Amino acid sequence: MNKTMAGIVLFNPDLERLNENISAVITQVDNVLLVDNNSNNLEEIEKKFCKNEKISLLKNSSNLGIATALAQIMEYASQQQVDWVLTLDQDSVCRPGLISEYEKYIELPSVGMLTCKITDRNFKANYGVQSGKAVSEIEKCITAASFVNVAAYELSDGFDKKMFIDGVDFDICINLRHHGFKIYRVNYDGLLQEVGNGKNVKIFGKPYIIYNHSPFRCYYIARNNIYLAKKYSDVSMQHMIGKEILAEIATVLYENQKLKKLKQRWRGICDGLKMKV
Repeated sequence: MNKTMAGIVLFNPDLERLNENISAVITQVDNVLLVDNNSNNLEEIEKKFCKNEKISLLKNSSNLGIATALAQIMEYASQQQVDWVLTLDQDSVCRPGLISEYEKYIELPSVGMLTCKITDRNFKANYGVQSGKAVSEIEKCITAASFVNVAAYELSDGFDKKMFIDGVDFDICINLRHHGFKIYRVNYDGLLQEVGNGKNVKIFGKPYIIYNHSPFRCYYIARNNIYLAKKYSDVSMQHMIGKEILAEIATVLYENQKLKKLKQRWRGICDGLKMKV
């Protein structure tokens, strides 16, 4: 029987939402690891959640970023001889039966990671699920609700700690595929989440999603898009630049703090070009 765990990265979480998150997953896995990036409400987190023997807490003395925290989760899983890890954002809530659904597909050929259909509280998105198919092979997915094969992960280069936040999920997907593993999406409504303050809009008459991320996040999104194109020969720099231009147009048309966000995106592009792979 496979040993499973859930890993949740924390940074100043809303405790009510986090409680909903943990309550939804704790009965589905053998244990839960919380990795805290120096939250200002850490004492409250410990009091509220750490009395449960199924919950462990790893405390970082500073904000080390999503990539490092996810790497810590996977290192812990290896040490505890866990077979599969469900990675979750602090505000994402998985559906009952998600792990049972995933376990139907863990013997798929060369499976490195499983994901599911995801519902965002603020917008609608097509995540590439093929109608009528129980499972489909895909190129990439977000880490929220990803079910990671620990043995496959150990053969990859792991989470790239240089990236800090944003694009971290796409990097590990590319890396797993480069090491011969596959990513599959299960046709199952498995997760409710909230990415930024997302909204469906149209640009040049075509559907587009704006996320209203902070200027801080805009910097890392732009920087890491460029970094990924430098890191992998099969990631098009032209595509990433086009993606950035479209994001900047969306910022001007729909978002607040326009100038701050544009400045951070431009700074991110410059720093991305300077980053060493």
